[in-house]
Amino acid sequence: MLKRVIISSITLVISLFFSLAVAEENHDHDDHHHRDENHLHENDIQPWRIGAEIFVNSNLFETDFGDLRGGPYATNNPGVDINVAKGAFTPGNWLRFQPVGRLHFWNGSEWIPHVPDGERIEVIDARGNIIEFGADDVSDIPAIIGQIDSSGGLHEHIDFSILNASNAQGGSTGAYRIQLRLFESQPNSDVSVSIATSPIAIVFNRGLEHEGFEKAASAAADLDENSVLADNGILNIQRVKAFGKYYKAKLNFIGNNQFQLIAAEEIPETEHNR
Repeated sequence: MLKRVIISSITLVISLFFSLAVAEENHDHDDHHHRDENHLHENDIQPWRIGAEIFVNSNLFETDFGDLRGGPYATNNPGVDINVAKGAFTPGNWLRFQPVGRLHFWNGSEWIPHVPDGERIEVIDARGNIIEFGADDVSDIPAIIGQIDSSGGLHEHIDFSILNASNAQGGSTGAYRIQLRLFESQPNSDVSVSIATSPIAIVFNRGLEHEGFEKAASAAADLDENSVLADNGILNIQRVKAFGKYYKAKLNFIGNNQFQLIAAEEIPETEHNR
């Protein structure tokens, strides 16, 4: 019974990563929207797709709250800019992201899964949906970045902001880290038509000097992901809820969008908020 519940609990996550259905590509190109690598924005997230798998130019991106447009507690960077030259997506489909793991805070010496003043990072997607990353929980719904154009590309910026325990824009001085995975879906569908990217980390600077922030960003690269599909097809889930308890689970990908549970270990209550 436990195996069935754990597998059921992660069915939505798995369905976002894998699907047999790959949409038939539309090869009608629009020269106005066509871009090559020379026009890509260097600091943006740059995904491309080969077959059913999505790749990305980096797994760690840095940005600052306090840009000119957003004010001291908001930014619309990094943007997302598909690298059409390396691999276009399916025109008309949606590029989306699924939150991964909880919000982490840099306290000056280490990354911790706690925040000083109840901070959370809020993302407003292309349809105005609010996706939240908190130290205790993250939104379950996947965000919509935008619709892929007729050349198989997309360049969009969505809004990130930091809020405090009073539900107002604001955040303690430090750095904040979120993780997400990019995937592609057909319009108005949450089901992926591609293999999602590895977890992508975004590290936000909130008032640190350059040297201090770079130290935080460098340390962020070593943090463990919430769930990782290894090259051998083993999926490790660090935290999944079943029967009101939390478990670590290990599954084996056996094809046809199916996983076999190999092991499950209950996480003690003392570790829930670490």
